[in-house]
Amino acid sequence: MKSLVVGLGEIGGALHKVLEKEYGGKEVFGFDTKGNCVMTKEKIDILHICIPGSKDFIPRVNHYVDTIKPKYTIIHSSVPVGTTEKIKGMSFHSPVRGKHPHMEEGLLKYVKYLSFDGHDYENAQELDRYFSKAGIRCKIMPDTKSTELGKLLALARYGVYIAFAKEQEAICEHFGVDYHKAVTDFESTRNENVGEELQQPLLFPFQNYVGGHCTIEDMEIVLGQYPTPLMQEAYNIGRNTKVWGECNIYKSAKIGKGCNIGCGCEIGENVVIGNSVRIGAGCFIPEGVTIEDGCFIAPGVYFSNDKHPPSSKKEWGKILVRESAVIGMRATILPGVTISERALIGAGSVVTKDVGVDEKWYGNPATQHGEVKNA
Repeated sequence: MKSLVVGLGEIGGALHKVLEKEYGGKEVFGFDTKGNCVMTKEKIDILHICIPGSKDFIPRVNHYVDTIKPKYTIIHSSVPVGTTEKIKGMSFHSPVRGKHPHMEEGLLKYVKYLSFDGHDYENAQELDRYFSKAGIRCKIMPDTKSTELGKLLALARYGVYIAFAKEQEAICEHFGVDYHKAVTDFESTRNENVGEELQQPLLFPFQNYVGGHCTIEDMEIVLGQYPTPLMQEAYNIGRNTKVWGECNIYKSAKIGKGCNIGCGCEIGENVVIGNSVRIGAGCFIPEGVTIEDGCFIAPGVYFSNDKHPPSSKKEWGKILVRESAVIGMRATILPGVTISERALIGAGSVVTKDVGVDEKWYGNPATQHGEVKNA
């Protein structure tokens, strides 16, 4: 059977390598959704979906199914409960387990669940034989919701564990006790004298926020469908993002890890803020704004998304602030502008044009005044 792996990130790339080793490049194809490669025109029997979950995940996958027309579609991604049953054709869910960046090793080490809804068991057995020949051990399970939730809860549990490790670290610091002595050594010796079923995981605190791109994200999926106080608190601790009082943040806004949002900020619909971003008090960040990792937005900065206010969304423009840029106090950024990596915008400036990498701009309207390294 010929396979196509859609999405060649850590998960899809590892799956593609494992399958290609056994079946060869003429039987296993890959399509990188972020690259320039062309999708194969070969007749595909198994469509492997390894793209990240998103709001448009179901229509995107169904578009691939309509275009490729595979016999089987297998969802390897972490997805909200109830997703796989909405995929057209004969769809299966088969979550990937393992540690980044060693996903290829994890595929060959851990049992890979393969779940289905309403299909003949024989179809699942055919896929089981296909994976087994490549060295991937499978366990067939009816009901895709079970494996969808199983994957999410496995990562959520891990998130709760390491969030509690951070709390343990704070308690140790309060009493002036070494973490290794009170936690690591204590639990290590305890685990030596009990059976495997009673052993506890060794917990280590993270430096800033929980890294990777699965644990916190999977907790977020669960909380979106079934909010619980315990997991919400662990999610907040794991992200290590602080939002101070009187902020209005829309639910669709995406705020990363290790951020600090000052009081009185407005963050609109579908705004995207990366990791380790500092936003001062009283900032206005409306729909259409993306701020990448490591940026500093001083107090009172206003972004505008409307070219000719008030207008319909057809007149709106997007704003992109690239990694590690700095925007000074009370600056105004007009729609359609990109502020490039490590650029510096002076206080009170009105930015109407794109700003280049490492450039220093200020004034009304802002113009370039050298480069940051010469500041």
